[in-house]
Formats: sequence, structure tokens, C-alpha cells
Amino acid sequence: MSIFSVYVCRIVQVQMKANVNVNVNVNVKEVPSAKKKKNIARSVSETEMKMTRKNSNDNDNRDLFSRHELPPDLMLHICNYLTARDVTVISSVNQSSRQLIDGDDCNSGSSSDGSDGDEIWTLLWKRDYGNVLLEWDIGRQAFQRSLNHYHSKTQAQVGRGRSISLASSLSSSSSLEQQIQTVIFRHGGHGGGAKHFYFHFQQSFLNYILAGHNSPSLCLMGIHGHIFDFTDFAPSHPGLSDPIILEGGRDVTLWFEDHRHSTVARVLARKLCVLVDKSCMKNMNINNRMNRNSSTDKTDTSGTCGLCRIPQPASKQAKLERRKLLEKSNTTPPPMHDIRDVKLGLDAILPLATFSTPRRPLTLCNMREEYEHGKERAEAWASRYRHDKVKGKGASASTNKCGMRVYYDPFAGEWKGWYSDPHWNPIFCDIDFD
Repeated sequence: MSIFSVYVCRIVQVQMKANVNVNVNVNVKEVPSAKKKKNIARSVSETEMKMTRKNSNDNDNRDLFSRHELPPDLMLHICNYLTARDVTVISSVNQSSRQLIDGDDCNSGSSSDGSDGDEIWTLLWKRDYGNVLLEWDIGRQAFQRSLNHYHSKTQAQVGRGRSISLASSLSSSSSLEQQIQTVIFRHGGHGGGAKHFYFHFQQSFLNYILAGHNSPSLCLMGIHGHIFDFTDFAPSHPGLSDPIILEGGRDVTLWFEDHRHSTVARVLARKLCVLVDKSCMKNMNINNRMNRNSSTDKTDTSGTCGLCRIPQPASKQAKLERRKLLEKSNTTPPPMHDIRDVKLGLDAILPLATFSTPRRPLTLCNMREEYEHGKERAEAWASRYRHDKVKGKGASASTNKCGMRVYYDPFAGEWKGWYSDPHWNPIFCDIDFD
């Protein structure tokens, strides 16, 4: 019997004693599938909240897991089959549940090192974002860029006699994943804990991952929350390749929609998709198809949230056929209903009609407001930077190919800037709001 089945049976027993109807049927002789586990976990969380409301006068203020004497490892196992939204809802049941899931953040605004709340949100981040991005060269490059900056900043603090323990834990011998977990536990981006880190990463990951990738050799774009590789298509673009390369390396949803691309262009863009954010999808059936056809061999427990890599042509023949399709796209449009697109769930990643409002994942209201406010300040700084270049201050404006771009680094908890030199090499810099 799996530990998940034991937990569900325990919940059913408690609910029967409380005379509460439970619509969860589990055969303890079977090990439920990943899909069944997700449904059971959600049903259990909803049932638990109903029971808490009904027994509000029982003076039992313990969190939902301690109430049933569940060990911490089982608690993590259960949360791994819940969405971030469901975990957030559970944390709002009572103060003890909030303390368990949100950690010390609910009181002091700072997270303790390695608390249960940090472990839960770090686990959810790995499941929804970390595991996929760590297997992708582009994701690893972004992580390494952040950690190198973080490491150098920490070493400077060590020189002043501070943060010695943190610097030692970020030694070069540590693996990339271990270093990431250390940063999340110790600082959680900007000191708000792993929960804050999760939601800030959710808001900023697109521009963060894409930063610096707008050269003729690699041109990546973000549209409606997903990442597209326009490298092979740029030479065949009806509007020439220059606009594609200049706008690359960031989220271009508004630019894409402002040009009112046709339905054929949107169907063609499906062929260029390399990574999908399932939380930006509207159709549950599409998410299920993506889960079944994910490029990773690991069991997908993220359900309707998290990232999904799209399998790319592996053989030379498949790559050649794809390139020919893109070259002939101006005269021979791709089929509207491609079997591959339907199988992978790509037929719904972009709206077929002009859709002015960008798709983005659901998040906490205060997190979104904080991110949007920071983005406005960073873009205002970038605008002043461009104005100074035009006036002749600093380096010549001709050395900047695409203008100053901004993105939020969730590991450093800071806004950063970048631009391309005449040879399309990315130059990264810090933003000084003063």
C-alpha cells in the first residue's frame, strides 16, 4: 500500500467519525495512477476545508496535517500533487496551517532556514519550473548567470565579515541544483521566503530566461507565456529578419498582437514553440494531452500548471523537412489542423484571433502589483538610459543594437538590464534607481 493510500484512508476514517460525506473512493490494494492521485489530493483538501468549517467550534487550532499526526515527508508528498493555488487555499484555513505552509513569513516577513513551508514551496518550484529548466541549456545558463552574480556579491560581503556560512555553502563544488536550493532557503529572492520566490519567479521567468537571446544564431521570443525559437524562421519572415531579431530576447506578446498576425501566422508559430507554460492554457483537455506527451520521462504531477518542453526534431531528415516547411511558409501555408500539434496540445497555445490581453498565470494579487510596480520603475530607468545615449552621454548609441532591456532576477531579488553589442553579444548590467 502506498503512503498516499494510507493518508487517504486515514482521512476517510476521520471523516466517517465526524459524519461527513466523503466522495473519495480508494482501493487500498491498488497503487493509484498519477492522475488519480491528483484528483484524490484535491478532493481531500476540499473535504478537509469543509470539515474545518463544520467543526470550527472544536477548539482544534492545529494545522490540517498535524491534526491527523502526519509526518513531514508525507505532508510534502501530498503537497506535490496539489497546485500552488490549492496549497495557498489550505494555508488560509487557520493560523496554524498558514504558519506551517507560509512559514515565518506570515509573522515577521522573513523565512527561516529550511522550514516546512520553505520545503513545500521549493518542492513546488522544482516541480513546476526547476526540473524542466535545469534540463534545458537556456535555463541552466540563466541560473548560472544569477548564481555567479550572487556568489560574487556574497564574496564581497565575506570580505567585510558577513555571510560567511552562506558563501561556504555556495562553493563551486556544489551542484547547480544545490546552489539554487541554498539561495531559496536563505533568502528566497529578496528575503520573503520560498513562497515569495515561487510567485516572483512565476511572474518574471519569461523575460528572465529569454534575456540575451536575440542574435541571428539564436533568437527566442515569449508569446502568451510560452517560448518560441524563431532562429530558423527569421530569414523567411515576410517582414524581413531584422524586426524578429531586434524584438527577440523578451516577452513580445503585445508587439505580436499589435501587428495583428493572421490565423495562418499563428498556426505557423506553433511549429516554433519549444516550451509551454501550462498555467497559461485555457483548456484542461489540452493540459492532459501535454502531460501524456511531455518530453520528460518523469511522472508529471503538475497537472494544469508548470512548464512542459516540446519535443524537437532529432534526426537530420526531420530537421531538414522542418526547415523546408519554414522556407516555403510564405507560398505554402502549413495545414490548419496538424496531427502533431493536436497530439502535443499545441493547437491552443495561441489565440487564433487577435487577442490584445496577454495570457498569464494566476497569482497572488499583491505579488502581481509588486511586480508591475517594479517593472514600471525599471522601464522608466531604461527609457532614461536610452535618452542619455541619444544625447551623447556615455558610450555611443551605435554600440547598442536593440536598446536597453530590463528583466527581474528572482534569485537576486533585483531588476537587471541588458543590451546587445554590435556583434550581438549580450551585455548585462545592474539597475541603479537612484
